[in-house]
Amino acid sequence: MDTFKTLSKNAYLKILLGFILITFTISACVPDSTDPTETPSATPEPFLTPTQTATLRPTATATQPPPGSEGNPISIGFILKPEDIEANAAAEDVAFLIAEETGLQVESALYPDFQSLSAAVVNGDLDLFWLKPLEYIYLNWEGEAQVVLLTNHLGVYAYGVQFMANVNRGFTSYFDPEANASFGEPITALQQFSGTRPCFIDPTSLPGYLAPLGLLTNTSTPTLDPIFTYDYEATVRALYIQEICDFGVSYALIGDPRTSSSILQDIPEAQNDVVIIWQSDGIIPNINLSASRDLPLDILFRLQEAFLDLPSTSEGLALLSTALNYQVEAFKIVEDTFYNPLRAALVPLELDLQQLTMDNINNENPQ
Repeated sequence: MDTFKTLSKNAYLKILLGFILITFTISACVPDSTDPTETPSATPEPFLTPTQTATLRPTATATQPPPGSEGNPISIGFILKPEDIEANAAAEDVAFLIAEETGLQVESALYPDFQSLSAAVVNGDLDLFWLKPLEYIYLNWEGEAQVVLLTNHLGVYAYGVQFMANVNRGFTSYFDPEANASFGEPITALQQFSGTRPCFIDPTSLPGYLAPLGLLTNTSTPTLDPIFTYDYEATVRALYIQEICDFGVSYALIGDPRTSSSILQDIPEAQNDVVIIWQSDGIIPNINLSASRDLPLDILFRLQEAFLDLPSTSEGLALLSTALNYQVEAFKIVEDTFYNPLRAALVPLELDLQQLTMDNINNENPQ
């Protein structure tokens, strides 16, 4: 029994001693946190706890009535000054006629300038709108307008430009007066003007400056600095006296400034002395009716047919002519490609179309 106690005590001491040694060894392996040579570990990025947001119930969105219905009428844009009371009233009457023809709700929308009308088109506030050539090319390029109908003005849907000179200057004419058309290649006719001085109308005129300048550029015909006459009859007079410029330009196919009443009265011989050297085809389209890109096709076709039927009414074209301040004789359907000849004439000029249109450039028919 004593031996068993002695062994037990000895075993107990051995176990206790072993435990102490293990504890000491482990403590020796743990580095002292106060050791000044220890390199501190990088501070971890703070953990961002996402804030919980209450789930919002979707709000009910009012359904927009279909175009042409009560509460969402078809809107036709006109550029008109507020003081032009007669034209404003005519625009409202045109909208009434179209509404009667289609059974749709239609209203007129009046804007004082192209800048405000253009903003309305971009904002989706207009379904149909009347545009001049450069205005259409600009908005079509922006993807905001597509031509629906083209107006007939003075018997044509598009007019041209002509180059004139005094017969004594020695230029060869490539124009047949009886056929009222040019012959031969434009480059041959126009390159005669290389190094000479032109008479243009003004820097904002489409037929009196931009289009003919583009044609000259396309045929590689450099000229001297132009003289701006600011009037087509003044250009004819300048060419008649031969001391101001070598050649001049004007509109074509819708008249001839050489046969104006003042020219016939003051210098009737100008008809023979000032001759046409070359005349373009109809490259400048008249005012058009364009549609928004968002107008549904079925409604667009109904509106298009209603405008085509407008000449059959007793007052339709008269009202529209008053509303546009522009004589409208008929309509026809055209594709956007109808504008390609004008685009081709203007491309070499690298024009800022937005700036030109915002400046209310004089790009409508000159008569």
